[in-house]
Amino acid sequence: MKKFLNIISYLAILFVVYIAILNAQQIINIQLWGIKGTASLLDLKELSISTNLAVYTFFVLIIGFFCGLSWLGQFYLTQKDKLNAYKRELEKSSISNSSNSSKVEVLEAKIATLEKALKDALNK
Repeated sequence: MKKFLNIISYLAILFVVYIAILNAQQIINIQLWGIKGTASLLDLKELSISTNLAVYTFFVLIIGFFCGLSWLGQFYLTQKDKLNAYKRELEKSSISNSSNSSKVEVLEAKIATLEKALKDALNK
């Protein structure tokens, strides 16, 4: 599934690049500030730029990439923290299990010593 999603994402990026190359000669006007036609009413200056459609497309593609990376980065860091907490909990439980098993071994050794001492006492 992971490979399938990677292939789809690469194909989508290649498609966007292809469309941008086909429309490289198109010039678009992008308004960055103000509402068109109301600048005189609100005393706001309009701010717009004219750029190539391919440049705009690549700019949006790069911004989308970084937005997606930062959005998924949050989930990645959360999962990493949860995994580290689970590892610490697992280490604690394994340490307690090993200490319990060492206590059992000590008790078994004491029982073996007492059984041997009892046999020696009975044989005398």
